[in-house]
Amino acid sequence: MQSSANIDNDRQASSSYHVVILGAGVSGLCMGSALRRAGITSFVIVEKSAGIGGTWWDSTYPGAECDVRSHLYSYSFNLNPDWSQAYAPQREIHQYLARFAAKFDVLSHIRLNTTLTAARFDAQRGLWLLQLENGHQLTANFFVCSAGPLSEPRHPAIPGLDKYKGRLFHSARWDHDYCFEGKRVAVIGTAASALQIIPRLALMVAKLYVCQRSPNWIIPRLSHKYAPWEKALFRIGPIARAHRSFLYWFHELNRLSFNSGSLMARVGRALAEIHLRRQVPHKKLRDALRPGYPFGCKRVLLSNDYYPALTRSNVELITTPIDHIDQTGIVTIDEGRRDVDAIVCATGFDVRHVLTSMRIEGLDGCLLEQAWAGEPEAYRGVTVAGFPNFFMLLGPNTGQGHTSAILFIEAQVNYTLRCIQELGTQGKRYLVVKPAAMDRYNQELQKILRKSVWAADCRSWYKTESGKIIGIYPGFSFQYMRELERPRFDDYFIC
Repeated sequence: MQSSANIDNDRQASSSYHVVILGAGVSGLCMGSALRRAGITSFVIVEKSAGIGGTWWDSTYPGAECDVRSHLYSYSFNLNPDWSQAYAPQREIHQYLARFAAKFDVLSHIRLNTTLTAARFDAQRGLWLLQLENGHQLTANFFVCSAGPLSEPRHPAIPGLDKYKGRLFHSARWDHDYCFEGKRVAVIGTAASALQIIPRLALMVAKLYVCQRSPNWIIPRLSHKYAPWEKALFRIGPIARAHRSFLYWFHELNRLSFNSGSLMARVGRALAEIHLRRQVPHKKLRDALRPGYPFGCKRVLLSNDYYPALTRSNVELITTPIDHIDQTGIVTIDEGRRDVDAIVCATGFDVRHVLTSMRIEGLDGCLLEQAWAGEPEAYRGVTVAGFPNFFMLLGPNTGQGHTSAILFIEAQVNYTLRCIQELGTQGKRYLVVKPAAMDRYNQELQKILRKSVWAADCRSWYKTESGKIIGIYPGFSFQYMRELERPRFDDYFIC
C-alpha cells in the first residue's frame, strides 16, 4: 500500500495554490489528474489518512470487495486489463489507484496525515483560507471537496457502547492484530460491509452473533476469476472498450428495477426471493431475512456466502433490538444477554456530516452547516449557493444504486475543471451558483424522488430523519453526465 514513507509530507514549498483538494480517494485523484492534464500544476491534495485511496485505504476488513464490476469501477481513460476477477478485492483496487496516482504525476501534490479543520472564503481577494490541524494555513482560488460520503465511520447510538470492556472497533478501522480464533464475537449491522465480513468471521470464531436492525434484499454475486486469455483480450483496446460498454449498459438496465411496480422491479424481487429460498432452508430464518419494504428502497446487496454463513451452527441471527451494551456484552430489549469478547460495528458511514464536521464559511459569514440545517443540497450535486469557487465531488443527490460511482465522479471533475477554466478565461475572481437556480434544481429533483421507490417506508442512508432523500440521483447515469457536460453559466454569478 502507498504509505507516508512514499510521499514527502514535509514539503512546505508553498502555502498558496490555485486549487486545494480535500481527500486523496478515487474522486480526489481523478480531480488531480484532470488538473495535471489541463496543465494546472498549482494544486495540493490534503489527506488526513496515512495513505491514498480513501475508502479503499480504510476498508481493509476480511472479504472487502467492490460490488460493481471491476472493468466499470475503473477510470474510463485508464482501463486496467489485469483485474483478477469480476469484482475486484480491496487490495487490487488500492494498487490500481496507487499506480494511477504515479502515472498521472499526482503523488507529489499529496500531503498525507494532514487534517483540514476550517475553510473561509475571502470575497475581496477571491481566495479560500484553509486552516490545517497542524497550525498551518493554505490559500487557494478554488476549494474542491472530494472527501466523499464513505469517509467518516458511523458508530451505532446504543447506550453503554463506551462502557464495553472487550475489543470494539468499526469495520472501516479493522484491527488486524486481533485474533478472532475461538472467540465470541458480535457484529452490529447487516449491510454491505457486514455481508462480506460475516462469512469470513464465521469460519474463525467459536460463536458469532449477527445483530440485524432490518434485513436487506440480496441477489447473487455473478463473479468469476479472469483466465489469462481473458486478460489478454482486455489488453486489446477495442475489445476492452466494448466490454466496458456492455457492462455499462447492463448496469443501466438495472436502474429500471428501481421503478416501483415495473417489470424489472418484479424480476429483481423474484431473483432475490429465489436466492433466499435456495440458500436458507429454514422458514423461520428465511422470514427473518425477508425485507418488508419494496425492492430498491434500500441499497440492493450482492452475496453468495452471507446466507449460508447464517445457517452455520455457530452463528445466531439476532433480530430483537439491542437495549444497551454493558462491560461484557450486549443486552436486547427482551433482557436477552450475549457476553462477547469483541464487537464489530459494521454500521456504515456518516454521509451527512463529512463537511459539516468542519467549519466552512462562505459569503457574508454563512456557514455550510447552517445553510444545510441537516439536509444537504447542492446544484447538480456540485456547487452550493453562497459558497463561491467551492465544488463537491459525490455531493448531495449523486449516489447511485445501480452503477459505478466513477461515472459520476468523472462528470463532476470535468464540470469543475470547466468552471475553473471559464473563470480564468473571463479574468474574474469567483463564481457562485444563484440561489434561485439551486432551489429550482432541487425542487425538481425532490418532486421526482418523492414518487420514487426510495421514498417508501424504509430506513437508509439515502434519507434524513425527516424523510428527505439526499443521497441518491433518481435518473440514469447518462442523464446526469449529459446535465454536467456543459455548465450553464447563466445559473451563476461571476464576479
